[in-house]
Amino acid sequence: MGVNIERDRSMHRRSLLLRLAFVSPAPSGASSFLPNPSRFKTNRLLSAMSSSSCERSQLAGMPMSPGVAAMKETAPVMVRYMFEGGSIGQGRLCYMKQRQSSETTIRASDVVDTLSNDGVDLDLFYPCAYESEMSSGGWLPMEPAPRHSNPWRNIDSNDLQEITFDIADADGVSVAKRIDVKLVRRPRMESRPGARVDDKPIDDGQIRAELEHCSEALHAISSAVPCGRLPLNGFFGIGVVSPKTQENIGTLWRSAFQLGASLLFTIAGRYRAASADTLNVPARIPLIEVDDWSSFVQFAAPKACEWVVVEMGGIPLREFQHPRNAIYILGSEDHGVPKAILRDARHVVSLESEHYGSYNVAVAGSIVMYDRLIKSQNK
Repeated sequence: MGVNIERDRSMHRRSLLLRLAFVSPAPSGASSFLPNPSRFKTNRLLSAMSSSSCERSQLAGMPMSPGVAAMKETAPVMVRYMFEGGSIGQGRLCYMKQRQSSETTIRASDVVDTLSNDGVDLDLFYPCAYESEMSSGGWLPMEPAPRHSNPWRNIDSNDLQEITFDIADADGVSVAKRIDVKLVRRPRMESRPGARVDDKPIDDGQIRAELEHCSEALHAISSAVPCGRLPLNGFFGIGVVSPKTQENIGTLWRSAFQLGASLLFTIAGRYRAASADTLNVPARIPLIEVDDWSSFVQFAAPKACEWVVVEMGGIPLREFQHPRNAIYILGSEDHGVPKAILRDARHVVSLESEHYGSYNVAVAGSIVMYDRLIKSQNK
């Protein structure tokens, strides 16, 4: 209750103060040059209330621009540049060296010198100027193709035909000019004269000092790396249940490496290095060894894969469409694939024959993998 009474008194005093400031005349006998005390207090109060908004408005609007063009007889030429993937409206600005009043054109090498003096690494980027007279607007490379190396190191050579920029003043009035430039990552070439392992050109075998690039340059370098949506080509693995002959398994591993397998496995058996595996494939492709089928399913089977058993009585291989991600399961020559695995498998594929239906395990696996390779290439 006391709080409400105090709040009402405060509001009454504020309304009375405003009324005195705008309605009450100055006291009799007071000098006309002295402000009304009540009005003075109110103005100070209102000023304090609006001080925060005044401080914010002082920095609003466009900033002051350097008056370089007005201080010199000849208006300067400005170069505004950005790296590929950036915005030219937020590009960097730099002035070219002072030109003579008699000059009416600027060469591309002058622009390149300006960029180089500003810290641009022209061994990694080539410049493109914005052209708008002969087209609706686009970026025109300032150097001839191929652009994998920096031609501006030998600018004295007459082989380089430079583009020029017309800077003639209109009606005798010197007007400031601007050239917009986009810097594009130079294409990579696997082998070319004068290249280091890190793909940066050098002169006469001398190692060029490593440069620290600005954030825009690093962004352009990373943007040059292929990215985006990648194709899903799939993968496959192949293995044997209860392998019997190590030489057959060694031959199968060799074929698996040649035909693009991503995974090898054995169930209820161990692989010992065999002379048939001349490529030492387990050192190149992961090999998983488990004691039984349940362990493979629980701990070793890759996700998002369809299990394909190679066994007699299944779909003929010539009619079979291979899954994008697949695990091919083979049995030993004498016992074949256990029935428990046959029940769990998504597909059962068989190999046709003319006289005898049981293939050597290495031969059967090689035929299936070759069929997958050929059909994937024909898609």
